[in-house]
Amino acid sequence: MSIFALGPRAIAEYVAWRDLHVRVEGADRLPAQGPAILAARHYHHLYDGAALLVALPRTPRFFVALDWTGGPLQRLAMEVACELAEWPVTLRSENAAGPASGAQIRGYARAALTRANALLQRGDVLVVFPEAYPTVDPHGSPKAHDAAFLPFRPGFAAIAARAARGDTRVPVFPVGLAYGAERAKRRAVTIRIGPAHYATTRGSRAEFVAAVEREVHRLSR
Repeated sequence: MSIFALGPRAIAEYVAWRDLHVRVEGADRLPAQGPAILAARHYHHLYDGAALLVALPRTPRFFVALDWTGGPLQRLAMEVACELAEWPVTLRSENAAGPASGAQIRGYARAALTRANALLQRGDVLVVFPEAYPTVDPHGSPKAHDAAFLPFRPGFAAIAARAARGDTRVPVFPVGLAYGAERAKRRAVTIRIGPAHYATTRGSRAEFVAAVEREVHRLSR
């Protein structure tokens, strides 16, 4: 583990100790070594990542979007932190404003895909939130209600496909997060890891994404 990965883990352990009761089911499905992608439900902007960091048997990297930052200095600080933690950084395409911003977003996407591929080729675990937005977020959420899901974006499937071109067959694990009621100022969260899915040439990418999405919904109940 990189020494710079210890910072996010320390923060996650404090947040989990203060605010959460974390339980994990299906952790034995993750390989002890080798690459893996975790396609997870995105419910809470902070707690999802904290719970995964403290509960998983291996230290994951996170694929994150930073277009929510308040300005260039905050984004720069977050980018430096993510670079040290080896987390791929992207910007969401719907937040582009004009050709220059569109080009910037495409540049971020290419760099994030390259970083994600390098992590998988090295044998790391990568967490992706295919909904792109959490339910609970201080910046607001496009979700209609607390139990709503957004359609899954196909980025995680593209990452797996690119890794496969380098002869690295990457399992994609659906991950559900189920939040319970608050007790003694702490919320229960159950992480459920489903069986591995593998993209094949026989089916379309859309079918693969839909299969993972259905499983994440089921595991989050």
